[in-house]
Amino acid sequence: MRASRSAAACECHLAVRSNGSGEVSKVSASTSRRTSGVVATPNRGLRSCLIVHDDMDLRLRLATLVRSTSSTLDVESVTCSDFDSLTIERIGTYVAVLLIVQYRQPEAGDPLTRLRRLRDQAPHLRVFVFAQGGDERSAARAMKLGAADYWPLYSVNAGELAAELQPPAEPARSLAPANNNTFDHRRQPQIAGYRLLKRLAKSAAAAVYLARNDELAVPVALKVQALKGQQIVSHADRQRFVRECQILSGLNHRSIANVLDFGVTDDYLFLALEYFPCGSLRDRFKNPVNEADAINYIRQMGEALQVVHAAHIMHGDLKPSNVMLTDDNRVVLIDFGAARSQLVPRDLSYVDLCTGTPYYVSPEQIDDRAPDGRADLYSLGVVLFEMLAGTLPFVGSSLPEILAGHRSGPVPRLPEGVARYQPIVDRLLAKEPQDRYSSAAMFLEHLGTVSVATSPYGRPSKLNGSADS
Repeated sequence: MRASRSAAACECHLAVRSNGSGEVSKVSASTSRRTSGVVATPNRGLRSCLIVHDDMDLRLRLATLVRSTSSTLDVESVTCSDFDSLTIERIGTYVAVLLIVQYRQPEAGDPLTRLRRLRDQAPHLRVFVFAQGGDERSAARAMKLGAADYWPLYSVNAGELAAELQPPAEPARSLAPANNNTFDHRRQPQIAGYRLLKRLAKSAAAAVYLARNDELAVPVALKVQALKGQQIVSHADRQRFVRECQILSGLNHRSIANVLDFGVTDDYLFLALEYFPCGSLRDRFKNPVNEADAINYIRQMGEALQVVHAAHIMHGDLKPSNVMLTDDNRVVLIDFGAARSQLVPRDLSYVDLCTGTPYYVSPEQIDDRAPDGRADLYSLGVVLFEMLAGTLPFVGSSLPEILAGHRSGPVPRLPEGVARYQPIVDRLLAKEPQDRYSSAAMFLEHLGTVSVATSPYGRPSKLNGSADS
């Protein structure tokens, strides 16, 4: 989303005329003519949100995107100085405020000053931040200050924005008598003590929500799996879920997500983990990753696997979207939903293979052989290669082609500048488990002998977009 004017901006139905008095006024526009000096009467039958920024072109572009998400949502916009002149009562009439903020401009002061003001004076107003020049730390700070969500301005997801701008959900009401035992898996889960704020992800088996709990001081990522409906969860599954949650909650390591709560209700299994507003390693791949960061991330992941494997647990679904980032550049493993005690085999389903896992799955998992921690090391090798080379080691135009690469394809060569890591990649991606490192500790020892101190401004390798879900 650039600041240059274009035909797309001319198609927007919103422009702003500032009269210096803090009033927000609207001027209609079209591709055939631009009417000036005629103030439209706001349609009070529509819900309205307010865009704040000094660059009219950016406001117009964002307004176009917002209006495309809903036919019942009106849009107004205002400069920063006019916004500062508005009373908090006037601001409170909007369903949301969309702040476009710019980083890397020290002379402009704190770009989140207006967010802080709104949180202090209108704590229930939803405020969304659209950032130019921000990074993971910027996102974390905005969320900590109370932003409802944060997007880099150049990569706003229209679907996510549309969902966020929907009217707040009304409190759930019972649609059936208390003695009706029917279960509707389409309804939003009801977990006692938790208020679900936003769905973050969904799979065939479970969904993850951003949620709040009155007893917890921070937002949490609440993973919920229905006991009934599309996939019936057996009594043995419930017992194993509780046992594994107990094990995971005892894994005290900075690179493993903290288990804050878990339980089983009549309808759901639920697991509450710490929430990471900076996003995942997959999100990080949208920007270049230099060698120093790549080795730092992979070392932290290896240390986390060392702890997990010592507890006789394998992760089973290690991939960039299951590795979260913190605002201090720390990585944290999440989503142990596929994890199993090494005493309990796990079947790899076709659904798993079609939703991202095929790019990171080990040959023994493909062949339905009982995997152990060395399968996680194989997946670790895929992630390491992807960060260093900027591409996945095994790709294809079809699922069988991708799986054939894992089973029998030669390990591709790393670029010349990072070729010294080739022996490590070769061993991690060995087809047979016995040819890999026998443990995460052995991998870390070899990594320590090969990696050298590099500048944090080392030459970056380009990463080419998402591969997993």
